Amino acid sequence: MKTGIFGGAFNPIHLAHLLVADDVRRRLKLNRVLFIPTSHPPHKSGNLTPYKRRVAMVKLALKEWPKFGLCTIEEKRKGPSYTVDTLIELKSLYKYDSFYLIIGIDQYQEMSSWHQPGKLTRLARLVVMDRPGNARPSLFPGHDPKHVQFLSVIPIDISSRIIRKRLAKGKSVRYILPVTVLEYIKKHRLYRKKAQEV
Repeated sequence: MKTGIFGGAFNPIHLAHLLVADDVRRRLKLNRVLFIPTSHPPHKSGNLTPYKRRVAMVKLALKEWPKFGLCTIEEKRKGPSYTVDTLIELKSLYKYDSFYLIIGIDQYQEMSSWHQPGKLTRLARLVVMDRPGNARPSLFPGHDPKHVQFLSVIPIDISSRIIRKRLAKGKSVRYILPVTVLEYIKKHRLYRKKAQEV
């Protein structure tokens, strides 16, 4: 089983998350991609939407994507959500899977700030997605070059931060969020300060 691992705050999950994950899955012939919402992301500061809300949105977003699955492995973990700990736990649960950790090129550029980054290529193949405007970084010291793959994916310049800002200003985010996720956000009045445009 070739399993992609796609972690993130997903605050909120949006169509670019789904499209790039599907692009990676198809091109690397992965059997599935597990979306793992981070419980306590060490690189995120400020107000973070509660974990259960973010999980609910991911679950709604994945309903129509049969090759995608939701994994809540970080739900009960105390302390920061370190990727290396998640991979170790996943390897104990799925002993016969080959893991492909899907990250953005901007994340790889900040690899020195990660917890025990040198261990990552021993636990999974790193699939580093190129993003528009980012130069390809050098290989991180200690990473096995055979287990790091830079992959140009479908270029979509959407971010959760931009979506949150638009929602806070009452601007429309139609067409950049799954319909079910947008309905959930409106129902629970997430991210909003003003009335949502339609």
